[in-house]
Amino acid sequence: MYTHYWRFHRDNMKTEKLRQTFKKASEEIQKLYENLPLFPKTGYYTDRSILIKGGLGEGLPIINETEIWFNGESKLGMDHETFSINWKDEEAFGFCKTARKPYDLLVCLSLLSFLNHYGSEIFQLSSDGDAIEWQEAVDLYNDITG
Repeated sequence: MYTHYWRFHRDNMKTEKLRQTFKKASEEIQKLYENLPLFPKTGYYTDRSILIKGGLGEGLPIINETEIWFNGESKLGMDHETFSINWKDEEAFGFCKTARKPYDLLVCLSLLSFLNHYGSEIFQLSSDGDAIEWQEAVDLYNDITG
């Protein structure tokens, strides 16, 4: 199943700096969320709109200075696994199976934001997706964040 993986090396960063950096990343992710296209340009679901909901596939997503928690729209079958990162989580490893559903674009954007803000020594990511599958997210990230 199409999955993205990440690892925080939290012990390499002081708690206050970890929190401050998470806040900056979450502000950027909010901006990315607000600028998502209506439809993904690539992937399996280009005919389905990108509808971001709360972690259970309904309600509002959470994107704030302590937590990122969202999924796709469950009523339309566009949800899969919840994307969730909390700056205080003791678990330093995470993953999210998106099955390439439209919300995958925001998952990729979020992971790019964390990588950009923390750097590869603190935040590492890998994916079942190849460079072509990530290209839309990389291009959109660069367009929005400069």
